Amino acid sequence: MKKITLTITLLISYITTIGAQGFAYTEKTELGNGLYKVKSGNYYGIIDKNDNVVLSVEYQDLLFREGKALLTKDDILLGIIDTLGTIKTIPGEYKVHPRYKYVYEGFIPVSQGIKWGYTDKWGYIDENGKPLQIKQKIKGAQNAGKKYPTLFDNVTPFVDGCASIYLKKSGWRHIDKDGLERFKLNDKKAYATFRSSIHKGECIIVTDDGIKQYQENETSQAIVKRILSTSATWTNAEDSTQPQPPRLTFKEGTLTLDSLMRVVKYQNGTDSITFIEKPKKIIIKKDTIIPPVDTLSAEKYLNIGLASRNLQANAKGRAYAEIKIKNTSNTKFENISVLIECPGATRKWDGNLQANSEVSLTFNIPARFSTTTLKRNITVHITYKEENIEKKFPITIRRYTPIRSR
Repeated sequence: MKKITLTITLLISYITTIGAQGFAYTEKTELGNGLYKVKSGNYYGIIDKNDNVVLSVEYQDLLFREGKALLTKDDILLGIIDTLGTIKTIPGEYKVHPRYKYVYEGFIPVSQGIKWGYTDKWGYIDENGKPLQIKQKIKGAQNAGKKYPTLFDNVTPFVDGCASIYLKKSGWRHIDKDGLERFKLNDKKAYATFRSSIHKGECIIVTDDGIKQYQENETSQAIVKRILSTSATWTNAEDSTQPQPPRLTFKEGTLTLDSLMRVVKYQNGTDSITFIEKPKKIIIKKDTIIPPVDTLSAEKYLNIGLASRNLQANAKGRAYAEIKIKNTSNTKFENISVLIECPGATRKWDGNLQANSEVSLTFNIPARFSTTTLKRNITVHITYKEENIEKKFPITIRRYTPIRSR
């Protein structure tokens, strides 16, 4: 009976383990601030480091850009979340653009199609849900009321304060965040089949007159900076209402774009020009850790000693001490000054001390006294650059006793 019970217990434990493994998160990505993006099944959410739910796991993929991600279900925009876990609800029913699913400079490309039937029309709202409406009449633009954004046939993200919008009746245009038209062509009848996003105050505009690089003057007029070609014959992407491919090909040459619809490069059969350089890979070499070279220190590397602390006076009433100074470093000490003192006597020495070498300095001390022994202190002063070292050695001098003959 015990064996059966044990077997059942182990089986339940095994099934529980297998089940737990099967329901583990299939993805877990660190967001910073102690938060993690997780995936369970086909849905995403956010948990904290303690496994507490910050955002319910019920949304489409959370695509963060500049610290913010859209909250969507079935491509319907519900709100915005940042990497701190702060959630902002977006009022209304908007569909996010299939190509641009981020917040771009505070604006989101959306469609108002759910309620009004404009399923193929696009506009912008800011991250607080406020709609962007153009302030100038542009042929083909549609307004559904003050509470809703102006709608176009296609849009691109805001980059450097401007976005490109497409209208079948009037081609591609540029607008800014105030809803004003920018980079206006002098020929009002010109139909732009492509306008790039702005990069450093410049853009590429394609018309029947060719492929040209433009800047903008103080009246928002587009002025030609460089002519890339004097004609533009498309060989792909004839339908400009569709999301533009990474490369736009013409008989005259090819425009290479990035994900923000900026022109990176133009190339024809014989020549090319690069507008946005690829970031150079910065290879950071791990610094070779070199132990710091200690400043040559007299205190650290000069050993000062006394050959003997017990001295014997001679018949002339003198006692000789021997001071030893050793350089323990692998570097030469230059211009060392040594001063040895004892009551009634001094000695100076100036010189160099080679690496791992030693100098011995004898010192003559007066030693005429009547007592059996005499106690003194020998003081050694060493000056090296700005260092001053002082060492004291107590000594005992024995009185000279002549040897008497028998």
